[in-house]
Amino acid sequence: MPAYAGCSFVEFEFDDVDSRHPDVGRLVGQGTMSAYGENRALIAQRCGGGRVRVSAGFRVPRDWLVAAGVDLDDRAAVRAHLLAAFEGWDDRLLDLVRSADSGFVNRPIMTLPVGHSWEHVAGITLLGDAAHLMPPLGVGANLAMLDGADLADAVAAAANLDQVVRRWESAILGGAAGPARFSVDGLLSLISPNGVEGALRLYERIRAAH
Repeated sequence: MPAYAGCSFVEFEFDDVDSRHPDVGRLVGQGTMSAYGENRALIAQRCGGGRVRVSAGFRVPRDWLVAAGVDLDDRAAVRAHLLAAFEGWDDRLLDLVRSADSGFVNRPIMTLPVGHSWEHVAGITLLGDAAHLMPPLGVGANLAMLDGADLADAVAAAANLDQVVRRWESAILGGAAGPARFSVDGLLSLISPNGVEGALRLYERIRAAH
């Protein structure tokens, strides 16, 4: 069963960022911008159509909204809570919270156990998050697309569909274990009491691997 990873992200967006929010556009650049602190992070990412998606990440209990008395439909209250949580951060980062166009979405981060498997059932299989749910460090979505492409190729060339799916299941589960462990460990490093040091260690590990 998926389990809570100990972190939640509050997600919100900017529209037509370069025209309406040029300072945000310059801050984020053309890719992803990340800032880390004690048990929290702000991550902003360029999306299609001139949008920027921002995630405010925290190491909190899963029911943190109830404990904090925060109603996601009350944008002003959510904004005030986030600004208090990031008090002391640079104003350019706080402006991500102050001037967002959208409402707020709470996303508790759930993961499947690293290295899990399932008993094969004829005519049914799993792929993507259903097969290897992991923290959002840029790996799971890429694996999901690869799963679909590889399964389609295998099915198109299958003489015995059930045998092909069995082999494919073994391959994707074996291939997902390493990225899943990297993602779980990476989340523990990035949103931690020593978030900046954890981020530097993770990025050094990624650079060394390439």
